[in-house]
Amino acid sequence: MKWLVLLGLVALSECIVILPLKKMKTLRETLREKNLLNNFLEEQAYRLSKNDSKITIHPLRNYLDTAYVGNITIGTPPQEFRVVFDTGSANLWVPCITCTSPACYTHKTFNPQNSSSFREVGSPITIFYGSGIIQGFLGSDTVRIGNLVSPEQSFGLSLEEYGFDSLPFDGI
Repeated sequence: MKWLVLLGLVALSECIVILPLKKMKTLRETLREKNLLNNFLEEQAYRLSKNDSKITIHPLRNYLDTAYVGNITIGTPPQEFRVVFDTGSANLWVPCITCTSPACYTHKTFNPQNSSSFREVGSPITIFYGSGIIQGFLGSDTVRIGNLVSPEQSFGLSLEEYGFDSLPFDGI
């Protein structure tokens, strides 16, 4: 029986293939090496400022190569927030002024009473992320991203946040 197990392990070891991986430089690293990164970013800034009624181009900032962050406004009159543009989810949320978590004290909060177009949907929400969790409720208001305007857009208002302390954005 031991010989059979040993023969099986030897046969299995013959099937293992090792593929060496080589890390390639990113465009950012290549441009930085050649002292062209600042020129590239300046040239791209003009492309981002296009204004076409059929297309919305919105400048985003790269945060540590892990997320893209940009500004949006919610409400009437608009209240501005810096949010992560998360392509992995369809959630939009910002902290509510009544949020009691420490993370909310270091971020901008939405005040529903200061918006004439706010409507409380009231449904409770809980969203789990790999880095944290938020709990709150749904509301609806006018959301603006660049020149794109979405009236009566549903979004979450967090009342509790965990794992979002000291991050450079208010919501997602």
